Amino acid sequence: MSKIKIITDSVSDLPSDLVSKWDIEVVPLSINFQDETYKDGIDITNEVFYKKLRECTTLPTTSQVNTIEFLDIYKKFYDEYDNFIVITISSELSGTYQSAVSAGEAQELKDKVTVIDSKGITLGQGLIVLEAARMAKRGEEKDAIIKRINNMVKKIEYILVVDTLEYLKKGGRLSATKAFVGQTLKIKPVLTMKDGKLIQSNKIRGRKKVIKWVIKQIEKSRVDLSTQTIGINHTDSKEFARELEEKIQEKFAPKEIVFGDVGATVGTHAGPGAVAVYFEKN
Repeated sequence: MSKIKIITDSVSDLPSDLVSKWDIEVVPLSINFQDETYKDGIDITNEVFYKKLRECTTLPTTSQVNTIEFLDIYKKFYDEYDNFIVITISSELSGTYQSAVSAGEAQELKDKVTVIDSKGITLGQGLIVLEAARMAKRGEEKDAIIKRINNMVKKIEYILVVDTLEYLKKGGRLSATKAFVGQTLKIKPVLTMKDGKLIQSNKIRGRKKVIKWVIKQIEKSRVDLSTQTIGINHTDSKEFARELEEKIQEKFAPKEIVFGDVGATVGTHAGPGAVAVYFEKN
């Protein structure tokens, strides 16, 4: 039985207790404010990050994980593990995927490293990573894990309700849509992932209607959440996200809910006040 190490980047936004429990290696992206650069989840807490984000006059930028950083991780675990499965942020949104691939092209790593583009972000990506790590811990074979991951990549549903599109527009991370300011109308844009890209799929007028709308969307999907691990997270909007979690629990009784913060990398582009739900479609 081969020993498999699951590696991801910090965009996966998995809570630290799950990262530790399931032996997941997380490689951080970088957040660049005018005054300093921070490693996502290492040098800066989410609480401090969102405080700085609200106060800054110039938006921070983000930097991908580079090839050397991935190579260092592969070397670190080379003797301990037979295979590495690396699951990254969508290649449409970051060069991190290509860095992981390039690092794995070294002669001694070619047969050992498999890199998979999650075509997603934050806990949608995280759910895929978590499933892979659990399978690896159970001793399942590499091919079985890769097959399951590739299936999940196609089926993860993303429902992200943001307060404004301004951060995404300024960061250049929103495709196939025009950002508009709907603050006076209290319009909440709804985003999803399609072919690895963020697109606007809808808009909701007023925060009170968000939870009802999300519940209705899950109902429309006709998915049985009682057999699923789902994800719920937020950008400095915990109370709102907990309210959403409570309603989803009441209505659908999911097998497991992974609840957490959207980290600094995605938070840079989403801005404060967002909530999101992730689950696997049929």
